[in-house]
Amino acid sequence: MNLLIVEDDKATIQSYSDNIDSFNKKSSVQVTYKIVETLKNAKESLISPDYDAAIVDLKLSSNTTELEGLEIVNEIESTLRFPIFVVSGSIGQVDKDENAFFKKRSRDGDFKEVLQEILDIYETGITKILGKKGDVDNYLNTIFWNHLSNSMDLWINDSTRTSEQKQRTLLRYTLLHIQEYLELNEESGFENYHPSEIYITPCIKPNVFTGDLVIENNTSSNYIVLTPSCDLAQGKAKDILIVQIDSSNEGILKEKVGVINKGKASKEVLEEAEYVLKSLIHNSYSNKYHFLPKYKDIEGGLINFQKMKSIRAKEFNQNFTRKASINSTFTKDIVARFSYYYSRQGSPDFDTDELYKGLF
Repeated sequence: MNLLIVEDDKATIQSYSDNIDSFNKKSSVQVTYKIVETLKNAKESLISPDYDAAIVDLKLSSNTTELEGLEIVNEIESTLRFPIFVVSGSIGQVDKDENAFFKKRSRDGDFKEVLQEILDIYETGITKILGKKGDVDNYLNTIFWNHLSNSMDLWINDSTRTSEQKQRTLLRYTLLHIQEYLELNEESGFENYHPSEIYITPCIKPNVFTGDLVIENNTSSNYIVLTPSCDLAQGKAKDILIVQIDSSNEGILKEKVGVINKGKASKEVLEEAEYVLKSLIHNSYSNKYHFLPKYKDIEGGLINFQKMKSIRAKEFNQNFTRKASINSTFTKDIVARFSYYYSRQGSPDFDTDELYKGLF
């Protein structure tokens, strides 16, 4: 883990060095660090950065009341991608809210705790993904030289699109290729997804769209929007089609979870309940349902295609609140299941026993 330390106080610098050296003797993650003492040197160190985090003091000179460290904070936030910990005796003067990547800590606090907080972020791998030499940059290099280099003539010679339109299509092209790489693990097998990858929150599209998760204001019931995306994108939809999401406290989920929690049923019944739950989660139980996992304040549950209703588009925003959007990859699967469920026509049954005997 590569750490940038912006600090001018000699005693504090020595304390940091001692703590990091002690940490390295006990930890499997080794911390390397660069200490810069002036605003000028700090800015120079950001020209070719390879850091996983920065610890920044606010006052870099005893001869000034200026919070010079804020210039470093602003530069990192505007052009770079690694967390910042402001450790200073002047944090009360910083009118900036904390978040996952910006923390304010008093100089009087325990530096070991700060170091552990930085390590916790580092071990998520976020800087290995989005850092200057992270996975995304590596994918971009590969796409640039291995993919775009062989197809750029399509854009260069395209006289039907403006420069801005070409840029947008190139951006989508690049992102689709990154997605293709990300679907594979190191052994070129398919990765399992984390529940967070299903949801986009808050919603990015400005208006209601296919795959949006919405809450009915007066009932607090959860729904998913399944109106065709072409109608919503072109503003042609007069009505919005929504399907209810059964929570884990109702329907078949409640029934099967209750059987297992009570634990009083026969072995066969318990095994059947477990089988049904796992089939529901895997979306292999019935086409009338589609499972959505719980994530943070998104309750999840079963999309129940039997529970549909239509809402007038002009009334929708008054009665419903958008909570999240489902990733378009997963939305396509949900729409396909919904379509299949309602397009089933059935066919005459055969005499299974007769056909079975005919095999021998």
